[in-house]
Amino acid sequence: MELIALIVAFVLGFVMRLLGLPPMLGFLIAGFVLNFFGVSSSETIDKVGDMGILLLLFTVGLKLNVKSLITGHVWKGGLLQMLLNFLIFGLIFMLLGYLGMFFFTGMPLKVIALISFALAFSSTVFAVKVLEDTGEMTGIQGKTAIAILIIQDVLAVLFLAISEDKTPSVWALLLLGLPFLRKPTIWLMKKSGHGEMMILFGFLLAFWGAELFSMVGLKPALGALVAGMILANSPKSNEMAKSLMNFKEFFLIAFFLSIGLSGTPEWWMIGIAFILILMLPIKGFLYFRILTFLGLRARTSFQVATGLLNYSEFALIVASVAVAQNMLSNDWLIVISIAVSLSFIVAAPVKTYLDFTVIEKYLTRFEKPKPNEEDKPINISGCKILVFGMGKIGTKIYDELAAAFDNKVMGLDDNYDTVLNHKKAGRNVITGDATDSQFWETLQPGQVTLVLLTLSNHSANLFAATTVKKHQPDIKVAALAQYDDEMEELGKAGVDKVVNLYEEAGAGFAGHALTLLEDKTPEL
Repeated sequence: MELIALIVAFVLGFVMRLLGLPPMLGFLIAGFVLNFFGVSSSETIDKVGDMGILLLLFTVGLKLNVKSLITGHVWKGGLLQMLLNFLIFGLIFMLLGYLGMFFFTGMPLKVIALISFALAFSSTVFAVKVLEDTGEMTGIQGKTAIAILIIQDVLAVLFLAISEDKTPSVWALLLLGLPFLRKPTIWLMKKSGHGEMMILFGFLLAFWGAELFSMVGLKPALGALVAGMILANSPKSNEMAKSLMNFKEFFLIAFFLSIGLSGTPEWWMIGIAFILILMLPIKGFLYFRILTFLGLRARTSFQVATGLLNYSEFALIVASVAVAQNMLSNDWLIVISIAVSLSFIVAAPVKTYLDFTVIEKYLTRFEKPKPNEEDKPINISGCKILVFGMGKIGTKIYDELAAAFDNKVMGLDDNYDTVLNHKKAGRNVITGDATDSQFWETLQPGQVTLVLLTLSNHSANLFAATTVKKHQPDIKVAALAQYDDEMEELGKAGVDKVVNLYEEAGAGFAGHALTLLEDKTPEL
C-alpha cells in the first residue's frame, strides 16, 4: 500500500509543480484520491508523518531568534487574533443555529466555544512549508508568522492540560535548565563533522526533545522546537538545518497523505466543511488588520495573513479530545478533518497567485503613518547598485563592489539582526526585501542601474527577479544559481546574467591557485 501511495503522491505532486503550485497540494489530493478508492492510512504512514513534523519544528527552532517572540506586534497580534477569531466564529455559529441551519441547530454553548477555539489556530506545518517555498522564512513576515504560531502552540499546550485534566509533571520545571545545555550541545555539533554524523545528531536532538517533553506531560512537537531553539544562531545551526532538509521534506509527504486518508466523509459533511472554508477570509482579514494596527506595513501584514490562511491540524487534536470525553459527536471530527484539508487546498494557490499589487490600494489605507522599526520602507539614499542577500556570498560581493564604486553600493537583507551586524562592521546595509513591489513601483527610472540577487533560496531569487523585471524592466539583474534548471528558470524570468555558484567557485579557486605559480618555477 505504501508503494502505491508514493506513486500517486509523486504523480500528483509532479502535476502541481508543473502548474506552479506547491507539490504538497498534490500530496493532499493524493490522500483524498486513495481514500476514495478505499485505501486507508497505515501505521507506517502515520509514524513517518509524525517524524516529519518533529524534524520540521526542530529546523524551525534552529532558525528562530527568541527575541522575536517578545516583540509587541507578535505577542499582542497572536493573542488578539485568537480572541477575536474565537468570538466572531462563535457568533456566526450561534447565528447559523438561530436561522435553523442543519447541524448548527441546538448546538450547546460549550460545543460552540470548543469549535470556535479550535478553528482559531493556523497550521504550523503548512505555514512553515509555504514560507520556505517562497523564501520568506528569514524576513519579518516569516519571523512574525512563526512567532505567532509558537504563541498558539503554547496556548494549545495549556488547553490540552486543562481539557484532559492532566497537568504537566512537576519534573517539567527542570526544562527551565535546558539553556544551560547550549554550550555542550554546540560543542558536540561542531565535533560531529559535516556528513552522516551531523545528520544523525540532528535526528537525535529532535527526537530527544520530543521524548523529553512527552515524559513530563507536554507536547512532543513543542519539545522538538525547543531542542532546535537551544542551537539557534550557533555557528553550524544553518548547516544542520540544510543537512536535514531533504529528510524533512520526504517525511512530510506522509503527513499530508495521512490527512486525506483520515476518513470517508458523507456529502452533508463536505457541505458543512465548505461553510467553514467560506469563513476563512474572516480569519485572514483579522491577521491582516491586527498587524497593521500594531504598526506593520500592509504588504508585510498581507504576506503573514496569506501564510496563516488555513485551519490547523491542532483542530483535529481538540476534536479528538472532545470526542473522547463525549463533548462532541464523531461527525464533528470528520467535518473538521475535511475543513482542515480543504483549507490547505485553498490556501496554497492563494499564497502563490494572489498578488498584493492587485489589491494594494485597498489595503494600504490601513497602514499607520509610522511603521514598525523592522518594517520600514526601503530608502536607497541615491545608491545605484543594490545587493540583496547579505550572507557570506552577498557580503563578499558587496565588499568587492564597494571598493570599486564607494558610496554607490548598498546591501539589503530581510533579516533585521543581520543588518545590525553589518552596520556595526561599517557596511551600508539596510533592511529590505527584493520582492517588495511597493519599492519597485515607486522607484524612478534611472535611480538603480544594477541589482544582484544572492539569496540562499532559489524560489526567493526567482520571485525577486520576476518582481524587479515586472516593475523596472530596464534595471540590469544578476543572480546566483546552483543547478542548470535553476539557471534556466532565472533566464526565463528576465535575469540578464545568471552565474552558477559552483562554476564561479571553481574559477575563483583556480585563480587563487594560479597565483602560486607566479614565481615561474623551473618545473613549468
